[in-house]
Amino acid sequence: MSAPPATPAYGEIYDRGYRHYDGEREGRLHAIWALARYSMARALGIKKGWTSKIIPILLYIGALLPVIIGIGIRAFVPTFNAIDYGTVFVTVFLLEGIFVATIAPEMLCPDRREGTLPLYFSRPMTRGDYVSGKLVGAALLTLSISLAPAVILWFGRQLLSGSPFAAMRDHADDLGKVLVAGSAIAFYLGAIGLMISSFTKRKGIAVGIIIVGVTISQALAVSLTIALRGTKPWEDWVGFISPGLTVESLVTGLWAPSRGRVSPFAIGAGLPATLGVMALVVAVCCWVMYWRYGNRD
Repeated sequence: MSAPPATPAYGEIYDRGYRHYDGEREGRLHAIWALARYSMARALGIKKGWTSKIIPILLYIGALLPVIIGIGIRAFVPTFNAIDYGTVFVTVFLLEGIFVATIAPEMLCPDRREGTLPLYFSRPMTRGDYVSGKLVGAALLTLSISLAPAVILWFGRQLLSGSPFAAMRDHADDLGKVLVAGSAIAFYLGAIGLMISSFTKRKGIAVGIIIVGVTISQALAVSLTIALRGTKPWEDWVGFISPGLTVESLVTGLWAPSRGRVSPFAIGAGLPATLGVMALVVAVCCWVMYWRYGNRD
């Protein structure tokens, strides 16, 4: 009995109207910027419910309102000078920390939890591009809350002077220092927040770790500074454990280099060392995030 003839292979081709893309290709830089824009919009709650916007709005109000009130008082009482640039940056640091703890987990945790990372990496975007886009987005948002109060203070001071344009010219160096301080703090805090957020899928856990970590690092740095008092050079470097003392060292080096230490626990390593440590922290955080988003993701 002969075997039945084999069924021939069968297939059909359907024309669904797909067309090859012939338009302009923007390149990797455009992809990085698009990711940064999307991450910033998501962190601020844009196109989401109004409850997602409450915390960012309150933090912006908390950062800007004291400066605006101070300028308003000075307009009527010219001798009032309770707010300076260093005070603004040190005072706003707490709000910046809460702000970073809010936006950084929102930028990273959902991508891992919802499994969208393979979609990002299936395109020409590399893991370095992904980390760069997230860092740019976090830094720009943090820059907005760290820079805006000091810039408003600078403009307010010059506009309240007898000759505003001459005052702007004479105090342009202060504006340059404001830009340096705001940018350094933004990338420094943004990188730390993103690195911590890259280790978990849950936003609540990341928020708690960032806030508790900053608090513990402050207490640890103060304790070690007391324990190592009089021991060089450790006494001048141990404070870099704390982001709060690092930021204080930055603003002190920019606006009060002749005053020395402004508190018993201030870092005494100097402005160049502070900027170097902050840049090193950003680089290490970026390397850790690049490692975290390896091939397994």
